[in-house]
Amino acid sequence: MPLPPLNALRAFEAAARHESFARAANELHVTQGAVSRHVKLLEEHLGLVLFRRLPQGIELTAPGRALLPELTASFERIARATRLVTDGDRELKVASPPTLAARWLVRRLSRFQELRPDMRVTLGIICDHGDFLRGGFDLGILDVQTDLNRPARLEAVPLRPEAMTPVCSPALLAGPNGPLRDPDDLAGRILLHPYVDRQDWLRWARAAGLPDHVALEGGYVFETLEMAIAAAIGGLGVAIADLHLIREELRSGALVAPFDLVSSHGTGYVLFSEKGRFDEPKIAAFRDWLLAEVASDGISPPSI
Repeated sequence: MPLPPLNALRAFEAAARHESFARAANELHVTQGAVSRHVKLLEEHLGLVLFRRLPQGIELTAPGRALLPELTASFERIARATRLVTDGDRELKVASPPTLAARWLVRRLSRFQELRPDMRVTLGIICDHGDFLRGGFDLGILDVQTDLNRPARLEAVPLRPEAMTPVCSPALLAGPNGPLRDPDDLAGRILLHPYVDRQDWLRWARAAGLPDHVALEGGYVFETLEMAIAAAIGGLGVAIADLHLIREELRSGALVAPFDLVSSHGTGYVLFSEKGRFDEPKIAAFRDWLLAEVASDGISPPSI
């Protein structure tokens, strides 16, 4: 039997991996109808039904389930082979959340370029694994909570934990609501949340023995940690922040950390890539350098 058309194989692999013609179309930058036609062509070529078309979506048949992992592995091998024979082995696309990129990663890249002047590093911004896959990145960094939803085609290694604790402007230490001396004094204060789920404050409040409502009621919610930090410096309220990212503000006195309690439970970052790619020379070089940077900060990687 001659080989099936490559586009048909690619459309089936994406649709099967996503369990959706629509999401496959988005990944391949074609229409949903084009994906459906390619899959139908492959089914006719093989003489097999690969998907059950259901009212609520699609479902792989037994032949489809058997074909998917073989095709995924084959496309990954083709991609690796292509990178090896092009100048892609000298270009590295890395992505991370915006605050981590601006406050931690960007400031270190010059040291990597000194070690590997032959490599060109491009830094991008992601908020989830979908951003990583759509952007065609080689390496990504995400927080451990977001990484819980990591697709099966990706693998991760621990990078570093966070050190979360409340911080505020020095002026708020003795504000109109009284001094800020222990966690109980947070009651009635304006809390600044770096993420809409408010989980960073909630984890810290529970570690401090405070009731959940202290962390979950009121305050201001921001889309990034950078915005919450800026609001804290401006005196808007008390933020929860990673001490590793605000060292300059603490040294200058723009921010103060009023409590000794630091929470690292359930927080941190992982470094991830597509399965099998961590052994590629350019990726291994950046991974090893990044882990050495973490170690030089005296930070131990988290467990995942």
